[in-house]
Amino acid sequence: MNSDTFLGMLVDSPFSGLQEHMVLGNKATDALEKFLTAVSQSDWSTASECREEIVNLENQADDIKNNIRNNLPKSLFMSVSRQDLLDLVFTMDGIPNAAKDISGVMIGRKMEIPKEILGSFIDCSQAAIKAANQASDAIRKVDGMQKRGFGSHDVSVLGELVTELEQIEKENDELEIALRNKFFEFEKQYDPVEVMFFYDVINKIGSLADISQTVGHLLVRLVSK
Repeated sequence: MNSDTFLGMLVDSPFSGLQEHMVLGNKATDALEKFLTAVSQSDWSTASECREEIVNLENQADDIKNNIRNNLPKSLFMSVSRQDLLDLVFTMDGIPNAAKDISGVMIGRKMEIPKEILGSFIDCSQAAIKAANQASDAIRKVDGMQKRGFGSHDVSVLGELVTELEQIEKENDELEIALRNKFFEFEKQYDPVEVMFFYDVINKIGSLADISQTVGHLLVRLVSK
């Protein structure tokens, strides 16, 4: 997409570029889910394919982020704040980045998920991915709201979506705490370096849910002005 076409799209609807970015973020988290399933089965061939897909999607998302940043004139009149829009896209960019980071650490070390906490790990991961999907749903709905001029009902609907997102993020926090506590019981059975990296992966999964929640909060701030 050339810059003139992209700029025209942003003028018509500044959320169109965000939707395009979020579609890629959503695909990246879907690929992450497949990646984690493959890792749980020690299927490193499939995991490598998923990792390659995640990297490609993250690169495409970066291109869109940079297009938005570079082709959004300061003088452009839009229905939303230019700075808020940039804050939102840079936060959204954390979703494919998180998928790339998680898969990178795990495949780089051929990290086996400890069998004692496999179920808890998958549950925690799925909650984080669910949060990212909820953020994606909010972005899709906001584009339609923007075209209608952001009525009070729209703000209310978006608020409900964000409330659901907060609940999912809270669920992820609880699952993450339970996962850490459960792994603590078994960590001495594993190599200390592997333990350190596994906790790092847990942190990154938690960050995916946190970033998704922040996307929701930024959306509410953006449309409420």
